[in-house]
Amino acid sequence: MSLFGLADILLRPPSAGARDPARMALIAGERRLTYAELTDRVLRLATGLHRRGFRRGDVIALYLKNRVEYLEMIFAAAHMGGVLVPVNYLLRPGEVAHIVADSAARWLVTETSLLAGVATSAGPEFLVVVGDPEGVVGGGTTVAYDDLVVDEADAPAAVVESSETALLQYTSGTTGFPKGAVHTHATVLVNTLAQVVDFEITSADTHVVVPSLSWAAGLHCLTLGTIWRRGTVVLKPTGGFDADDLADLVERHHVTTGMFAPSVLRMILESRVHERHDLTSLRLVLSGGEPVTPAEIGELQRLLPAVDVRHGYGVSEFPSVALHLPADDVVDRGGAAGWSTVAANIRVARPGGGDAAVGEHGEIVIRSPATSIAYLDGTSAVVDGWLHTGDRGYLDDAGIVHVSGRSKEMIVSGGLNVYPAEVERVIAAFPGVIEVAVIGVPDRRLGEVGHAFVVCDHPATLDREALRRHAEHELAGFKVPRMWTVRADRLPRTVTGKLRRSEML
Repeated sequence: MSLFGLADILLRPPSAGARDPARMALIAGERRLTYAELTDRVLRLATGLHRRGFRRGDVIALYLKNRVEYLEMIFAAAHMGGVLVPVNYLLRPGEVAHIVADSAARWLVTETSLLAGVATSAGPEFLVVVGDPEGVVGGGTTVAYDDLVVDEADAPAAVVESSETALLQYTSGTTGFPKGAVHTHATVLVNTLAQVVDFEITSADTHVVVPSLSWAAGLHCLTLGTIWRRGTVVLKPTGGFDADDLADLVERHHVTTGMFAPSVLRMILESRVHERHDLTSLRLVLSGGEPVTPAEIGELQRLLPAVDVRHGYGVSEFPSVALHLPADDVVDRGGAAGWSTVAANIRVARPGGGDAAVGEHGEIVIRSPATSIAYLDGTSAVVDGWLHTGDRGYLDDAGIVHVSGRSKEMIVSGGLNVYPAEVERVIAAFPGVIEVAVIGVPDRRLGEVGHAFVVCDHPATLDREALRRHAEHELAGFKVPRMWTVRADRLPRTVTGKLRRSEML
């Protein structure tokens, strides 16, 4: 039995050694918190939650942009034995409501700029608002975040076992609704500690967070590891990416590490920010989540020769980084994904379960102590101890894994996962639509975008603009197809009724 939990990443005793409490922990705009200040605020926040009735096992949904309060609430809730539910800030009200209801969240934390997104979220007993909660209407109790950060810290810490649930990481649903991957304290800790080892994170590191903390790439790629090692975390403001703004953060704060989606890499390359900013503090850049060409990786390595540029591959079920490969090998091996990380064993399996031969395509399967124990609905992608990713790939003669496709038919747009079934469910509900299929098509900037094929009896009279507005109202913007084809001809299918997506274009 282990009693080490997620909160212990931050809340460490002096015996941890060489942990300067005056060291800078978080930077977000003009806000700066040392480790002593962050720890104090987390413990006072935990006390405020306890006094309001927060108890071990309470589920707390975090619907926030990147800000100090996000990380404070993660550690405070974990300290009290709570279960964390990150909610993508890009989601529409109906999507937020589904996650809140599905997770049985008793608490929902948001901010004033996102209040419109919680308008339909019935069920939470407590709504915590960062900013002014004036005018919030709902059946539960509304609490200002600052009121929870009380003057003194006296909340009893929950004694959690590592096997207890700590996190529900929602991924877009293959059946049309998002599914929560159940992570324990142990799976989160192993995922984090493996990155400390694989990427040699130390207290000298300053990590910039570009993705949303609600995404695995934001919180679970280098961020928690940097806090564990007492490095500094710089939070880039959410929304509206500008390459010069990111480069300015790197230059001002002497950033050493970053997780940059391929779409971000492309904008860095195209803007040539290295000519206007000093980026020499960078030592490690990870990229992944969608295909990135060897030429792009190679060009970034050429422009920043002192930076260890690595291409990675991971899954929402964890490890969030399961494979990684240095830039030179990515170029030499034609865009390979890499060798497995220290906490993952990875195979390419044949349909019958045996290992595929070198060069033979099969399904990528993972065995790791970091992998989620199940989905919230009781199902699991783990078979005989191996997580079946649904991704296709092969091994080369050096044991390097190459990802060749996705049997799940997932679209990765700008580093964000889009499952066609979820989008198709929304479009199919529009009046006049008989059937619909959404497939991914290449896009220079985003990697992939969705192309919707909509079948109706009278294509000429279908209100296409109304159909688009319907999709935009029900879906987060990154899920809405960028391309639309409306037709009367039925979609191509096999004799058993399975859609032939490869024949759509």
